[in-house]
Amino acid sequence: MRGISTKYYQLMIILLVSMGVAISGCTDITGTTGTLKTSTGGTFENEWVKFQYPADLVIVDNSNSTKCNLEIYNSSNTTIENMVGEVFYYKSNKTDMQSFTKRKSISIAGKSGFKIEDGLQVCSYIFLTSGDIDVKTMIINFNAQKYRDAYQKIADTMEIKKIPT
Repeated sequence: MRGISTKYYQLMIILLVSMGVAISGCTDITGTTGTLKTSTGGTFENEWVKFQYPADLVIVDNSNSTKCNLEIYNSSNTTIENMVGEVFYYKSNKTDMQSFTKRKSISIAGKSGFKIEDGLQVCSYIFLTSGDIDVKTMIINFNAQKYRDAYQKIADTMEIKKIPT
């Protein structure tokens, strides 16, 4: 019996860790290796995306030739405390995301996806390729308390220029 309960606890720990990773999918934990570029002024464009954003925000472009990775700040002091949003490409699993109870179907840049909004953050998963597993996905994640309008402006003006191979 003891062997069964130990295996049960191990399985529960693995399940909890997996759920934590799936739920925290709005946070890019892959790190950055791109050439750092900063954008101010209200229009952003790189090889991956193009969009409009509020002129008082600052975008740090950590993208490189294999991925899109943008950080959005409320100040030129680009510390984590001033980060208000991010846009990045990621591979997601649509099957795992079916458990998100607060999801709403949306379309951004002609691509389908869904949005999760909980009052603290607004996060959109935009599916760039078909399938259910390892789907190339653009994630737009913002602080919803003060920057929901900035999220909406970016979502409404988003153009996807390149999809990762």
